[in-house]
Amino acid sequence: MNFEQEFHSAFGEKYANLQLKEVVVKKREGVCTITFLYPSTTEELSDKQKKEIVDWLAEILQLEKVDLKVKFMRVFLESRLILKAIHSFFDKKYKIVTTYLTDENFNIEITPIDVLLNIELSSRMTTFFAEHKISGELSKYLKDNFLVDFVINLTEKKEIIDEVDIENVQMKTAYKPVQRYNVEIVKEVIGKDITPKPEYLSFIKQPKNSVIVAGFISKIERKDFIRKTGKYAGQSKAFYNFQISDEKGKIDCVYFCPKRNEADMDALEEYMYVLLHGDVRLNQLNRLCLYVDKLALASKTEKEEVVEKKSVFSDGPVVQIEKLTALSQDSMFEQKGKYTDRVMGKTIVVFDIETTGLDSETDQIIELGAVKVEDGNIIEKFSTFVKPTKQIPYEVVDLTGITPEMVENAPPIELVIKEFYEFTKGCTLCGHNLIGFDIKFIRREAENAGLVFENPTIDTLNLARTSRLKITRFNLGTVVKALGLTLEGAHRAWNDAYATAQVLLKLSEKNLKT
Repeated sequence: MNFEQEFHSAFGEKYANLQLKEVVVKKREGVCTITFLYPSTTEELSDKQKKEIVDWLAEILQLEKVDLKVKFMRVFLESRLILKAIHSFFDKKYKIVTTYLTDENFNIEITPIDVLLNIELSSRMTTFFAEHKISGELSKYLKDNFLVDFVINLTEKKEIIDEVDIENVQMKTAYKPVQRYNVEIVKEVIGKDITPKPEYLSFIKQPKNSVIVAGFISKIERKDFIRKTGKYAGQSKAFYNFQISDEKGKIDCVYFCPKRNEADMDALEEYMYVLLHGDVRLNQLNRLCLYVDKLALASKTEKEEVVEKKSVFSDGPVVQIEKLTALSQDSMFEQKGKYTDRVMGKTIVVFDIETTGLDSETDQIIELGAVKVEDGNIIEKFSTFVKPTKQIPYEVVDLTGITPEMVENAPPIELVIKEFYEFTKGCTLCGHNLIGFDIKFIRREAENAGLVFENPTIDTLNLARTSRLKITRFNLGTVVKALGLTLEGAHRAWNDAYATAQVLLKLSEKNLKT
């Protein structure tokens, strides 16, 4: 069905300002949600008009065993909302550059006919934007969300310096040899004889044929359409859109399903681990998509490094503390002249956690990373996955790269919190947004284990806010950039903890220049 043609045929120009944003079908919940957008400059839809559209949708879609929900959202064209959408775009599509873009990079001018968006970038970033055609992609994304045209101009500012070589990061990724790993086929669902050696999704950068990949399913939905030509014209055919992710990346997938395979495809659910074969091509949105021709349920046979800890749960330490002597090169005398009393004469444990969500009362820790700083020297590393008792949401897998497979053989929090308690005895605790987030999880788990964390605390978020840094956002990545430091592997506990330790030391320098 061509929705736009059908809609226009039914209503003509009556709802010309109404635009379909998305259709989401959640099979588990039995709900189909359709969202429309319309400009705030037009008159608000009445309840009668909304009912007219909903009734038409219900009649034309003829949904069975699925509840229909229709949302009508007015679009307000405001600079702050546009900025929020821009940051959301880069968070989802180009995380590698998010650390290096703040509100100051963007200048927005709203005109009666369109929106002019000027973006000031470094030389490397300008090249990166041009090579990846980001301006066109961003323009389309903003138009889809605000219903007006966006004209984007890039301005190269040589005085803007990047701490990360964006161009070379991409080159190194593009020319790495394909890495494969082993999986075990549990059940062949569609087709046979898939070689159980998938490649990591991060290595798929362009269209290619005969690809074998594996990952956890998310965003799966079924759609049906009527064939208009050929031998089976007039008959219904189903296809399935979904996404899979491994610890290194993700990719959209589509499978055009014969009748004989519909029952097997309908049985697939989110978080199932599958092995796929097919061709990677550009879809109608100009995004890489795997067109599936074979599918099998699978499980990984190679375990993550954390498996080695399994045998020591009962007869040894859960977390092996790693000495970082290579980082302890300055004497206490040299450090004393460099740092303030905030760090000198103290032992500080800087830590970060990754969790299943943001609720400190119900969500759980899945990774804990920390470094111990003594008199300005980073001397020890504490890092472990934690096995949760609840499923890791897809959004968390997507953000952190931590999959259920990676925590499958990790120690439980009851053991980890005791090890961390011993590691932090007599130390000051430090973290970025420590007070608002991390310490709440730690104290809750400690209380469950009969322990109490009464350590003094330092929150680098508050330190950054009271410093003279010329920034408006104080997330870890932005602070790291403003201080001339680097952050690799953001949203992983050890990497964030190490970066936070560097922030603490930098903000504690006696002669800090900002």
